[in-house]
Amino acid sequence: MKRKEFLRQLSLLTSGVAFGVQGVPVRTYAHNPFMVDMAGTNGNILVLVQLQGGNDGLNTVVPYENSSYYQKRPTIAIPKAGVLPLTSQLGLNPAMSSFRELYDNAQLTIVENVGYQSPNRSHFRSTDIWLSGSDAETLEYDGWVGRYLAHKFPDYPVALPEQPLAIQLGSVESMLLQSPVGSMATVFESPDTFYQLVQGSSAESASVPNTVAGEELKFLQQMAAQSIQYSDIIKKKADSGKNVVGYPNTSLGKQLAIVADLISGGLTTPVYLTTLGGFDTHANQVVAGNVTTGQHANLLKTVADAVAAFTKDLKRQNLANRVTVMTFSEFGRRVNQNGTTGTDHGTAAPLFVVGNSVRGGIVGTPPDLNDLDSNGDLRFKHDFRQVYASVLRDHLGVDAANTKTILGRDFETLPIFRQNSALEVTEGFFALGQNTPNPFANYTDIQFTLKQASNARLVVYDLTGREVLVLRESRFDVGNYTIPLSGTSLAAGQYLYSLQTDFGRQVRRMAKV
Repeated sequence: MKRKEFLRQLSLLTSGVAFGVQGVPVRTYAHNPFMVDMAGTNGNILVLVQLQGGNDGLNTVVPYENSSYYQKRPTIAIPKAGVLPLTSQLGLNPAMSSFRELYDNAQLTIVENVGYQSPNRSHFRSTDIWLSGSDAETLEYDGWVGRYLAHKFPDYPVALPEQPLAIQLGSVESMLLQSPVGSMATVFESPDTFYQLVQGSSAESASVPNTVAGEELKFLQQMAAQSIQYSDIIKKKADSGKNVVGYPNTSLGKQLAIVADLISGGLTTPVYLTTLGGFDTHANQVVAGNVTTGQHANLLKTVADAVAAFTKDLKRQNLANRVTVMTFSEFGRRVNQNGTTGTDHGTAAPLFVVGNSVRGGIVGTPPDLNDLDSNGDLRFKHDFRQVYASVLRDHLGVDAANTKTILGRDFETLPIFRQNSALEVTEGFFALGQNTPNPFANYTDIQFTLKQASNARLVVYDLTGREVLVLRESRFDVGNYTIPLSGTSLAAGQYLYSLQTDFGRQVRRMAKV
């Protein structure tokens, strides 16, 4: 969107009202009729864990029956006796025992040999390629997640969502969350710090000069006001959320604890980005020949333990069905160890997808250490955008045509997820399913399917017919949708829920205990 078009529409909507956090202006946001909710999503959440530096995939998912692996890594290879076996050929690094438990419970899918054509071994360029979802030769300035969010919320930033579209735990905003219309992210290190930072701030738009610079200033004021508005809802959801398990006292553990807290509090933000650095293991990857200690083992333990705690936390709060965690790194490492008991920049590597909705197991075959490229590196078997396409289509509910638009062209999906089957539409053009679980205590999910695009209004009533809660009210594309319902504010008893569409209405009963 051109900034001038943005400003024209903004002036029509707001009639020049100033934005801020002091006095009357804050009410503009609190009751803004032009704000949109998260009805454009299917209710599912994606949590990304970026492993910065290039994770050594061969010492993460170990080909423990491959003699070439031990020949090429005489002092840093994981001994066969220490590997946590997954199959007859592959096993996990012994530091990742928490992931072994997830794997055994079919909550972990490993995608082997992920990379891209013409790999770039620069940290900066390869990171840009992964974040943008572009070919190696193509320069993009926005991220694949940013494009996804821009597709789902086409009126942004004129119509602002009630809650953040994406949250990044950190301090420097990632390219991943940039879109053709600007940033889609709210970035902070902790909800309390973020809230305290913006309180007392303002983003007034009065007395803006009628110049190009003035137009830019008004645009920036609108974005600043958005952050001020979001600090309140983030603080509110963080205060009402909780963690019911202990998390490791690590950077990633603290980040994922915040994410779980916000999801527990009812924040409907569909995408979160967390980060762990330190994977550029050129030297001293192991300590004194002990592969169970050292930098890389500590990093892998950090990832596995933090993600496992996060998964357990959500499961105990009955929130796990909607949330998927995916790890990624800019590249793997060389097959051969170097002269400083480390590994240099390589190409393909495995990545992890964790959650209740994954199929579990391993996608792909073990890495072929005897069929290397001209640099002696692994050949990729799965384009990283196949993983993205699978996440977009099978977890976030994006159709094939729009997935192609977001990623630039068609990519085959991979068998990562156990897809929720669409409800059978026996009559007309839509179906409303029975909520699960039912009866429910704190949370339940309501599923509906549309065979044609339609306006839809999903509402909860008590048995007298009084409207209790509007869950969704928006226009939906063709597809299958799962809408979460938090019952924490509902008294125990019987309720009705209704889906009103352009084609009619269906009603079902549910029980809160």
